[in-house]
Amino acid sequence: MALPLLAAGTAPASAATSAAAPDTGITVEGRYNTAGAGCHGSDDAAGCLSWGVRVPSDIAPNSSTNITIEADSVPGQWTWTCPTPDGDKVAGTSAFYIKKGEGEPPAKLAESDLNFFAGLYYNHHGDSAGSVKAITCTPEHLSLTYEVNFNAAWDKSSYLDLDLGATAAAPGADARSYSFSPTITTSTASQVLRPTATAQKPAASATHATVTTEAVKVDGAAKDAGRFTLKAKNDSTTPLPDFTISASRGRGQAQVTALTCDLTAFGGEVVSAKGPAESLKVSSGKAKVPQGKEISCQVDLTGIVGRNTITAGLTTGDQTFSSDYTDDRPVGEVTVQPTDLGVEAAPTGTYEVEVGYTVTFTNTTDADGYSSNIILRPHLPAGFTLKSVWGTGVPWWITMDDYIIEPDGSVSLSTAEPLYAGSSTTMTFLNTYTVNADAITEEGWKALGTCDAKDPSKGLTTQIDVADSDAGIEAGTYSVCTTVTRTEN
Repeated sequence: MALPLLAAGTAPASAATSAAAPDTGITVEGRYNTAGAGCHGSDDAAGCLSWGVRVPSDIAPNSSTNITIEADSVPGQWTWTCPTPDGDKVAGTSAFYIKKGEGEPPAKLAESDLNFFAGLYYNHHGDSAGSVKAITCTPEHLSLTYEVNFNAAWDKSSYLDLDLGATAAAPGADARSYSFSPTITTSTASQVLRPTATAQKPAASATHATVTTEAVKVDGAAKDAGRFTLKAKNDSTTPLPDFTISASRGRGQAQVTALTCDLTAFGGEVVSAKGPAESLKVSSGKAKVPQGKEISCQVDLTGIVGRNTITAGLTTGDQTFSSDYTDDRPVGEVTVQPTDLGVEAAPTGTYEVEVGYTVTFTNTTDADGYSSNIILRPHLPAGFTLKSVWGTGVPWWITMDDYIIEPDGSVSLSTAEPLYAGSSTTMTFLNTYTVNADAITEEGWKALGTCDAKDPSKGLTTQIDVADSDAGIEAGTYSVCTTVTRTEN
């Protein structure tokens, strides 16, 4: 299987082989990366190898497990890439994916590098899906222990991808094969696994291009609009003629409104195609791209709602080199409701009344997002004093100490948390008021007996300020009102 974290932005030089360890589902894979952008974050792409290890949740359902990898490099073939002199890091990344369901592409929850204690943190509060527990890296040997948490909270199957960086020794101009034979053990199984994978390096003269994409911010653009830069680099020592550049929707509702490539530097012209359409492409014409040179194109999109994938590709002959551009736009809704239509209050004396209301965040799309922080602003009519505010259904980190009534009578709560695709979360709040009934005038009682969304002096009204979550929920102000009925003497 191709590793998503390896495939993004690159195309395999040739078919990589993978091997599955018996009974565990753990797979290993090798790739030789000819990308000119650099190897595992470096400035040099020469001899770039990636050894991938995929660990599925089936090996430790709803629990944690330690994965230990021991692997020698192969003399004369390749060595491990160890960026630090202390040997506490190997080049590459770890990534955690959740499978959303049948027909759904896996969603990346978190990604990190592979240094000691590096973790897969997936929210603002430091929760982690895994981390490096021990590592020793030398050019000759890698010892890595990784703790992964296949928590039941995902409610879906998931997997860990480890992308381990290595460097080929004197790769040369000819085609070549490299091998990887790690020893893998898990803390939840007694088996010792010894799978083998290979990576194929193409000849330097073979046709090969690296396609990459990068988002471009457009000030003042419509909410559902987007733009990205498509770049294609000729990795071959042979010039690249007779090709097409394409941008095609692979998932979602987005449409391509324009594809424009400037090929004048390579003997061609500025070529463009207009949409909106699910796919647009342009031809190279007379352009011929020399070794190491890069084509740059602009792709404009519209209709971006939910999860969207656009495949950017360069096709020459029967070969296509591609990269997926992902633009996820969650869209959320906020609703507020009183828990009671009204409360009763005695005409005289001092006492307490309670008013409840709910705040619901709903994600209406298939893209994961975030809910928002809120500020509760209870309005205080004459005769009413806010004694306390309390809530249920709030995130776990909200405690009683967080319900601080500020001098202006507001209560600020850090309620932003992941709001997964198609989900909703409801918080219920209870305002407790101290009432001095003798301080309420006749006009005051009349106002308390009605509600008007535009007039917070009517009823017992709470204004709720919702912050922008930058992930589906827009900033806004909402009001909820409960009428107060004066009882008979």
